[in-house]
Amino acid sequence: MKFLKLNKLKLKSPDICSNVYFIAILFFLSPFSLSQTRVDSLEYLGRFMNANFFNSRFDKQLNTFHLTSQLQLFNDFDDVIIGLNENFSSTFIRNETKNTRDEQHFNLNSKYFFNKTISVGLSGSSSLLSDNRSLGINESAVNYATMYSELNPVNNIKVNPFIGYSSNRQIGVTDNGSVYGIEGTLNRLNLSNMEINSDLRFRNDDIIPRRNLIRYYFLSVKNNFDRSVANNIQTVFSQNRKDFYFEADSITSSQFKINKNIQSRIETAYQIYDRLSYDQFLEIFSLDLAAGINWRKIERENRYKSADLLTNALYDSRIDELKLEIDAATRYSSKLFDGTIRFNFYERDEKHLAIRFDGMQESIFEQKNELEEQKNNNSSRATVSVSGNFKLSFTDLLTFSLYQSKLIFDTQSKMNDDDRDELLSIVRLRYLKVLSPYFSGFINAEGTFGHTVYLFASRSSNNNQNKIIRLRIGGDYYGSILKSYNSFEVSANYTVYDFEDIATNNQSYAFRQFTAVDSTTLNLTNDVSLFTYGYLKLSEIGDFKWDNFTSRPTRFLEELYLEPRFIFAYNRSIFSVGLRLFLLSTYSYQKNQKTPDSDYLSIGPIALVDLLAWKNLNILLKGYYEFISNTNLPDKQQASLLIQINWKF
Repeated sequence: MKFLKLNKLKLKSPDICSNVYFIAILFFLSPFSLSQTRVDSLEYLGRFMNANFFNSRFDKQLNTFHLTSQLQLFNDFDDVIIGLNENFSSTFIRNETKNTRDEQHFNLNSKYFFNKTISVGLSGSSSLLSDNRSLGINESAVNYATMYSELNPVNNIKVNPFIGYSSNRQIGVTDNGSVYGIEGTLNRLNLSNMEINSDLRFRNDDIIPRRNLIRYYFLSVKNNFDRSVANNIQTVFSQNRKDFYFEADSITSSQFKINKNIQSRIETAYQIYDRLSYDQFLEIFSLDLAAGINWRKIERENRYKSADLLTNALYDSRIDELKLEIDAATRYSSKLFDGTIRFNFYERDEKHLAIRFDGMQESIFEQKNELEEQKNNNSSRATVSVSGNFKLSFTDLLTFSLYQSKLIFDTQSKMNDDDRDELLSIVRLRYLKVLSPYFSGFINAEGTFGHTVYLFASRSSNNNQNKIIRLRIGGDYYGSILKSYNSFEVSANYTVYDFEDIATNNQSYAFRQFTAVDSTTLNLTNDVSLFTYGYLKLSEIGDFKWDNFTSRPTRFLEELYLEPRFIFAYNRSIFSVGLRLFLLSTYSYQKNQKTPDSDYLSIGPIALVDLLAWKNLNILLKGYYEFISNTNLPDKQQASLLIQINWKF
């Protein structure tokens, strides 16, 4: 960004500069500075982008049409910069009800620089939502305009106060009011081997009778003890309040003379996080240790409440959440082997409470409080992962990974029987062999074991063990004329219920599958090539007995996909035309005899154009037309289309 015709700000006395620096630092380090959002979501500071582009994408799949567009404009007129950003998204689903959802977000920002330390600007924003479905909030419009100033008293600190006016419309009700607040950043302040970063956001939207608030404060202190040891401590406070309209019931509407009630959702969160990095632990390892604790409170409050509603679910509630997380990782690297061991543990406690209001009957409060307490839960998860690469030779590589996880989920209410333990183990092995400069082969093996156990008898019929085994081999050939990738995989998925003899609704089953994949490109000339992609899947589903490892097949599927295309390359553009075929055949079993059930066939032309119209304009068109035949259904035809435009200017 250029700053022309600007004079440097000259302070008459070094004492003045020191005082300003000291006061600004205290402002950012004060624990009472409240705000919301991380540095990349600050609304004014760092908002301008120095690129001009236009992106648009239209996608039509079956009965769903989706359009997204983004336009960004930026210009620097020496001491004035202007930026514009427009995002639009529309989805149309053609069915019996014809659902339509449109979203639009527009931002305009301008800034005038008096000098390098002071600037003023104007900002405007518009957000629109329209959905023809009967949702809680299916129509809204948020528009506001603000005037702001950006102050940069010293290199590391920026402060941005703002004030403006907002118009907020929600489900047919429009509220207007003032918008005001302040943002600030403290960026890479170095004090005695410590690097300090801080972000601040404070915003009020007083759109009476509603009020939306944002409070956010972030502080990071990084201490580099030496070149290999560093410690980073982060603290975050955030608070968000959003007020929503919803339809008032007849009793509340009559008592308070209203048509729309208001619900406030206030989320308050605190976080403390510490990470210690040691790059040369015992000279051959690197070590990362991290721990964090999070407090979160979510309050839901209804503005108008009537004690005459005995059976209505309209009441205030609160969620208190406490989360602790510990993470440790060590890495080793050498010429022959590099590996990582990581341990992670987290515990979360969640409590739900009903909030009493004046006039609420004791019996109703106890009923609602008991309903909320049924949601109380405590969960803890411990994971251990090990991964590594053995460099057996210049042409041989062996990779392995092991993942182990244990989850304990407990509830406190006698009315909640969701208590359970979950165990998950995953082992992977991969061997890669480079046979020549043009060809490499691989073998992959993977095993997964999962066990879910519900502690109460009322849910124990769902106890099950899941075992998955996969084996895949393949190769990759990369020549000047022919490029080809091929793989063959067999997999088996066994789900066994612990008490299937008692709970007849839950029967153990097996799912076995063979998959073959081919992707080949044959260069016919310098500009013309033949590309083929296809796969074959054979799947079998059946009842399974783990004790004697036998199964009785109940369903069989054959799935074939084939896509041959000619590709023409011309002046950095690509033109492609070909055929798309998809076939799905299903079979059932009657007295152990496989009987054809249904056939689904889709065939038709496919085309692709990837056009580089100018230096920075790219247009992509991809589509195919299907002639579909399905057993016991009339034949039909349908088209799928993708249009994408990317323009940088």
